[in-house]
Amino acid sequence: MEIKAENLSVKIGNKMIIRDINAEVKNKEFVGIIGPNGSGKSTFLKTIYRVLKPNKGIIWIDGKSLEAITPKESAQKLGVMTQMNNLNFDFTVEEVVLMGRTPHKKLMEQDNENDYLLAHESLLKTGMADFAVRNFNTLSGGEQQRVMMARVLTQEPKALILDEPTNHLDIQYQIQLLRTVKSLKVEIFAAMHDLNLAATYCDKLYVMNKGKVVTFGVPEEILTEKLIKDVFGVQALIVEIPSLNRKNIVFIG
Repeated sequence: MEIKAENLSVKIGNKMIIRDINAEVKNKEFVGIIGPNGSGKSTFLKTIYRVLKPNKGIIWIDGKSLEAITPKESAQKLGVMTQMNNLNFDFTVEEVVLMGRTPHKKLMEQDNENDYLLAHESLLKTGMADFAVRNFNTLSGGEQQRVMMARVLTQEPKALILDEPTNHLDIQYQIQLLRTVKSLKVEIFAAMHDLNLAATYCDKLYVMNKGKVVTFGVPEEILTEKLIKDVFGVQALIVEIPSLNRKNIVFIG
């Protein structure tokens, strides 16, 4: 599945948040979007999952304009996971995860055996199977986030939009989540905060600053000490780790 943004601009109030963004994901790639706070990462993704409307430009889903796709159809195609908000689900964990099947259901259609099987498998993948009968509201923020990931997996999306979903997770579960979504072999657009995780899991990166894309490419080529200084305003060293066949970013001030 291909998701493509063409000359996308979004204005909120009197402020232009993103301007003339061109970006795409296809061929089952994991494409990361990085940049400092306020650079427009979340705004860009919110236009794809229909929270915001662009002032200019077009979003294409498999060659079809997003405006020409019904919300239900886009929900069948796109799984969305965001930063934790003040969610208030008075349901069990299993019930929350089964909500992922809603886009595939007719009105008032009941959950079936396959739905429950998908929910159970998703809870296993996120390490939350033992919490199935717990009330969602009794969980910690990190546990709730893992349940929301299970809900997205149960949806069986054709592509994923991840809006900094690891912010409330311990590092163990950040890695688990990223490994899980990468193993799905679907197209992924992900706004990410941690540059080392982005470099490890993303096939390609868009770097945003002040509402614009400043560069794009594979992590090992574009994540340079100069770029990190220019965009993020911090001094860093890029350290080779031969045993892992990758580089690591060490921030020094």
